[in-house]
Parts: sequence; structure tokens; C-alpha cells
Amino acid sequence: MKVSGAPVVSGISPNIGRTDHLDRNYPAKPSPILNGGDPASGSIDKKRRISEEKSDKGKPWDLKEVLNPQKFRLDTMLETDQASKVSKVLDDDDLLREIIIRVGFPTTLVRAALVCKRWYHHASEPAFLRRFCERHPPCLLGFYVEDREDHKMASIRFFSLLNKPQELAAIIRSLLGYSWDAYRGAPANFLCSRNGRVFISLYDQVNRSKFTVGAHSLLCPERGLTVVPPFPHVEIQDGYSRTMNDLFSVEEVNDLSLLHVSVVSNMQRTKSTVHVHMWRHGDGVWRTYLTLDTDQLLDPRREPKAVLANNKIYIASAQSDIVVFDLTASSISMFQLPQGVEYGDRDTMLAQAQDASGVYLIHAKKLQLHIWLHKGDNWFLVDTICLREMVANMWIPGYRVEDESYAPLRIKHVGDYAECIFLEMGRCALQLDVKCMQLRKVYIMAEEEVCLGDIHPLKMIWPPIFPALKDNPASSK
Repeated sequence: MKVSGAPVVSGISPNIGRTDHLDRNYPAKPSPILNGGDPASGSIDKKRRISEEKSDKGKPWDLKEVLNPQKFRLDTMLETDQASKVSKVLDDDDLLREIIIRVGFPTTLVRAALVCKRWYHHASEPAFLRRFCERHPPCLLGFYVEDREDHKMASIRFFSLLNKPQELAAIIRSLLGYSWDAYRGAPANFLCSRNGRVFISLYDQVNRSKFTVGAHSLLCPERGLTVVPPFPHVEIQDGYSRTMNDLFSVEEVNDLSLLHVSVVSNMQRTKSTVHVHMWRHGDGVWRTYLTLDTDQLLDPRREPKAVLANNKIYIASAQSDIVVFDLTASSISMFQLPQGVEYGDRDTMLAQAQDASGVYLIHAKKLQLHIWLHKGDNWFLVDTICLREMVANMWIPGYRVEDESYAPLRIKHVGDYAECIFLEMGRCALQLDVKCMQLRKVYIMAEEEVCLGDIHPLKMIWPPIFPALKDNPASSK
């Protein structure tokens, strides 16, 4: 219905626009139709009022008109009281440390340290970091699968483990996006991953006894690629040969350190010389760390891999021996595996123990895992884990429950302190959390894959790297 201007004006109530007839204690909006006014005129007035309300929304006088002074003073007092309580808590150093230690992740700890100098000093204090690490051990971010073809690198792929919190999402994305294409088709080898670094060896095309090692700092890209100098030359006499040539990363607070161990033996393995060299980040050369001569029978094996733990190197030897190079005492000793245990086809693995004088041995037999601890001169059976019930309801391609010999259980990797074990069963990789006694399937081989590649887990870096603290007194509070 089209309404002209004049009739509308004549139909509007004289009270509209006036406020003297309203009770100010109970303000109310006038009805769109007053005193028998025209419905059309009320509709237009309603539209005008809605438009005005929208245009006036957020204006300061709206707040002033509805503000209750008594309520405002009460809210202000409550906020001030609450701020005072928070200040008392945060100003207490002991309480502040108890709050910061609960942040859960090293990345969050670094962000907390950036609040001010006081928080920085608490978060980076060595004693506090030790407590934090005990409460929140470095978590497992995921694992790499190394595929090889004819002694050449085919691919390096990272797989994130599920159920990672949002705090680690950015780190996972950077790991998934890291490119390893430079090594594709090259005579390279994935040595290990340790404390956020991945060590790759690149062999000389002519002489494979010569190779260069690069350390990729995946969790600290600003460090870039660290190229390790060529290994020291070891003279080999006639009638002797190199029986071991291995590299170990050393945990140090400041930066990267590596140990290179080379064993040269005569043909009968009855006389051997152990050469240990050390390289520290910043040094341009390898330095002699230790040289040992021995008449003991040394027959190092490539599998299982040797382990560096508490300044001792544990090396699998012969069929059932473990050789120990004690770098502190400059001595060589040997002991045998537990009775009835021998090295087989990827069914045995060594791992460092929490005890400074011990080492773990994990042995797989059918669907059981036996975890042994060598301490002093004795073996102790710590745990026996039966996987039969765990895999009974798990779909595992290439494995038949009724025929255990069809797809034997193999050990791919054992983490520090034997807390996490990666297993190969059928065409799958399984991860066993020993603490929680949980087994889950983490990888299924594609149809074109002939065998499962080597698995290298990657843990969160520790200790965290805090940014350099600028000398700015204004930031101390």
C-alpha cells in the first residue's frame, strides 16, 4: 500500500516525540500505534526508530544513561581485589615456579620465559629445568621411515603420531614439510636422530669408506645444517682390517658433540686396537679421545646396533657376547647374554638404562618380549610382555594368528630406557608404550613396498633453547 506524506503526518499522535507524559522511573517505548493512529504511520515510525537504534548503538551516552553508579563501584572493587590476589600469587617466586612448571611443553615454557626477565630467570634455571624434565619428559613427536634401494637413499618420510596437542601443531607441520629431496638417489644413510637433530651420512662415490656427515637441526632451523669434518684417518697394517666404524652423538648442554669409534683387528680377531675420536661443534678437526689395545676376541656385529650410555659403549659381539668400552676407566670388558639368548634376525636390541652401571636387553621370541637389565655382573629379568591378546583384535596385513612363524616378530627400534619399542609384524609397524602397556599400529606398508624400512623416532628437543636476554632494565617487571 502506497502512503502519501500528508495523511501520515496528520495521523500521528501528538504525544510522539514528547517525554513529559512518561514516568522516568519506568521508561518504556511508545507503541507503534497510539490513540487510534494509522497502522501505516506506525510501521514507518517503527522502521525509523529501529534505524535510529542501530545508528546509535555503541554511542557513549547509551552507557551513561544505563550505568548504575553503585554497581560500577562494586564491580571496580571486585576487579581490584581480584587483581591484588593475582599479584600476590605471581609476586611469590615459589608459587610462580609451581605455576610455570605445569605448562607442559618446552615450547610453552619458552613463551612463559618471554613475559619478563624475572620469569625468564625462573624458567631457565638449571635446577628448575631438571624438575620440569622429570615432570614432563620429552615427548615422541613421530618417526622417520628410511627406504633404500641398492645402497642408495630412496626416500625419508616423517609420520606424526596421533593425538598431538595444539601446542605442537606448528612443529609437526614444519617436520612434515621438511624436504629430503637432496638425498634422493644418493649414496646416503640415515644414521640416527637425537635431540631434535637428524644425522645423515653421504658417501663418496669412488671410496665408500669416506663419507661426510650432516646434522640437520629440524626443530631449530636457525641453526642450519652442520657439516661434520671428515673422519680421522686410521692407519691399517697388513693382515688387519676394520671391523667397526660407528658414530655416536653425545648429550651435552651447550651444543653438538660426536664420538667416532673405529676398531681394527687382525684376521683372527685375537688382537685389536680401538680408536676413539671426538668432535665438538666449533672445532675444525677431530681430536683423539682414547686408544686401547687388547688381546680379547672382538667380533663386533652390525646388528643389533651399539649403544652409548653413561660414557660406556655397549657392542654386540660374536653370537652371545657384549663388549663394553669404558671411556672413563679406559678399559675393555665383556659379558655374555642371559642364558638361552642368542643374537638372531632382528630379534634383539640394546638400550641405555636409567642406572649408570646398567644396560637393557630386549629380546623377542614368538609373541613375547623379554626385557632384561644387566647390572653389576648379573642379568635381571625386568618384564615379560605377551602380545598375543593385544594383536588378537588388530588387523595386521601379512600376519596370521594361527601361524606365528609366518610373520615373525622383529624389533625395529628401542627408545631410551626401553620405554618405547617399535616392532615389525607382517606388513605393519607397531608401537608399544611399555609404561602404559599400549600397542598400536602406526604404519602399513604400501603394495609396492617390498620390505619395511628402518625406523628412526624423533623426540622433542631438550633442554629448550631460550632467546638471548637483552640488557634492558625496563623489561624486568
